Amino acid sequence: MAMRLPTKILIANRGEVAVRIARTCREMGIATVAVCSDADRQGLHTSVCDEAVHLPGSAASDTYLRADLLIAAARRTGAEAVHPGFGFLAEDAAFAQAVTDAGLTWIGPSPEVIARVGDKLAAKRAMASAGVPLLPSVALDGDLDRAALLDAADEVGFPLMVKAVAGGGGKGMRVVHDRVDLADAVAGATREAEGAFGDARLFLERYVTKTRHLEVQVLGDTHGNVVHLFERECSIQRRHQKVVEETPSPAIDDEVRTGLCRAAVAAARAIGYVNAGTVEFVANERLLARRRAGEPVDPQDAFAFLEINARLQVEHPVTEEVVRIQDPVRWRAKAGAAPAGSLVPVSSGHGERIDLVRLQILVAAGAAVPFLQDEVVQRGHAIEVRLYAEDPAAGYLPATGTLETFAPDPAVRWDLGIVAGEEVTPHYDPMVAKAIAHAPTRPEAAAELAAALGRTPIVGVTTNQDLLLAILTDPVFLEGQATTSFLEDRDELLLASSDQDIVDRAAMAVAIHDALRRHERGALLPGLPIAFTPSDTFEPHIVLEHHEPLAVRYRPSRAGAWRVRVDRDLDPDGWRPLVDDDEANDVHVVGYGPDHLDIEVAGHRTRSRVTATGLTRLAATAGRWVRFELVPRLPSSQEEKAPGASTAPMPGKVTSLMVEVGEVVDVGAPLLTIEAMKMEHRLTAEVTGVVAEVRVAVGHQVEAEQVLVVIEAEEAPEGPAS
Repeated sequence: MAMRLPTKILIANRGEVAVRIARTCREMGIATVAVCSDADRQGLHTSVCDEAVHLPGSAASDTYLRADLLIAAARRTGAEAVHPGFGFLAEDAAFAQAVTDAGLTWIGPSPEVIARVGDKLAAKRAMASAGVPLLPSVALDGDLDRAALLDAADEVGFPLMVKAVAGGGGKGMRVVHDRVDLADAVAGATREAEGAFGDARLFLERYVTKTRHLEVQVLGDTHGNVVHLFERECSIQRRHQKVVEETPSPAIDDEVRTGLCRAAVAAARAIGYVNAGTVEFVANERLLARRRAGEPVDPQDAFAFLEINARLQVEHPVTEEVVRIQDPVRWRAKAGAAPAGSLVPVSSGHGERIDLVRLQILVAAGAAVPFLQDEVVQRGHAIEVRLYAEDPAAGYLPATGTLETFAPDPAVRWDLGIVAGEEVTPHYDPMVAKAIAHAPTRPEAAAELAAALGRTPIVGVTTNQDLLLAILTDPVFLEGQATTSFLEDRDELLLASSDQDIVDRAAMAVAIHDALRRHERGALLPGLPIAFTPSDTFEPHIVLEHHEPLAVRYRPSRAGAWRVRVDRDLDPDGWRPLVDDDEANDVHVVGYGPDHLDIEVAGHRTRSRVTATGLTRLAATAGRWVRFELVPRLPSSQEEKAPGASTAPMPGKVTSLMVEVGEVVDVGAPLLTIEAMKMEHRLTAEVTGVVAEVRVAVGHQVEAEQVLVVIEAEEAPEGPAS
């Protein structure tokens, strides 16, 4: 029977993954249908698809999680297949079944397989039967009392992980190191799992500290073939969500790699897996380090099964960049491998890259995997970083706003979910884009990715760009020693200020560029020179914020030359006049434009790209962008927050309240939780006192900086009279 590709596919997702799927469909000549919520009507994914269907509402529960609306959109547009992407309903067996029952092709594993692997406990039982190594675990059945909960925890052992039975993406997960924290962790994971997956079931699993997170890409078809496409390492994570991914893993040798990949194939075969999927493992870094030191360690003891993700993974691009088919051919029909004459056309040419979305579509159309296991090889090294709209310095709080400037450097691959001019809303995951570099060696890939990321300006939304740059240049990462505790262990170092010389040069460029722009728009009086002041009692300067405040003082000294100094002491009384300052930098302006400044210092000429939006200033100096916030000369008119008032750190929805008016609370006591971008954030009391006001209720949508709870601070006892 000849393979028949769908002519039109509905992409039941949004953002970056929808854009990624649409790109492959376009290359295959397949029409695409996007779906969009109120918040996404102008989203990038709606413009790259051929058609779009509006789903009324903004919350995921009203739109992208509505199976009935998605199937109706497919029928309405004549789509023949549905691709779920990742997240939302991608691993929902009921949705997959509904798609199939509607006579549409489901691009993914069967509903039965999704149900089997989506239930992590059922998947563990299947793995045990297949001989795949496992971590100790216990299911939490129903509403356990405190004693029963602690008994279950003791059976697993501390530290442990509270995990949702359904779903993935770091949702419904809590690490617990102490018995006293167990009940709160279970309650929080229950709420998050219910909200994200509609399934509140949990289990406890042994948590291994300082591990490596390894996963294997697998691909199966309906003809009984299963192949692996090697491993990825995803150890650098925050909130159990991956931040940096790469392949090959620097932690393992070829013998461990072989054992890992064989275990993944065995796992996939044990559950009858079809289409693209990922088998995740946790690796014992202590044993891997002993192997690297030449000690005899059984490869099977070095890793244990975690779960199977029955979908395309966010990090699939690194596999696409590295995996090659040595000698692409049409499928070699052989006994039991494929029906007679089922030849699947693939691109020819030595070392052909793979396209996982294309392979998903081919397999869903009934094709056999178009290559043999021994034809698959790894070439070079690839690293991916996830650019999130969040503030790492504020505990990775999600950020929202309009992305006013975003110009990805073209030296590396970018999988984009949003472009300049679009808004990052609180309704969905905060990932803005992924950047992927591929090079012959790991050091080259890291250097190329860091350089491209550093040349990419981002204005309007706070992102983790600086953190990603710090990771890519960190010696522990570059030596291949990063474990799952990497961000926790090196948080203070990674979030520290950038190289001071780069920051100072960027600040100088911003100050001079601002002065030239102001003069270009017109001096106060005709003929006045740049940076004119009526006396030497006031020196022209601007105050910028970059992790710390700094003052940039400047004065033109002669034609084309400036005397500039960066001071971190903001007290003008301590400043020496620039004209008498031997340490000041003589800067010669040799070129100026709306978006750049060419300067020469001590015979060294450089160009700085400068971007100004509102109070935000960016300057690209020495191959990286440095972000500043201009501090206004006049104090803000915004009313200061009253002591004891707890405000929302970002827009979101109140999911639980822990206090009521009149209640006495101590500093650090939990007040309420807010859900934003599919994650829960707990607010705690900033003072000890009595709850005077609770201005919200469960289910309320709140804005950033909105006052939620007010606590009347307890007065300190007066000391003895003197």
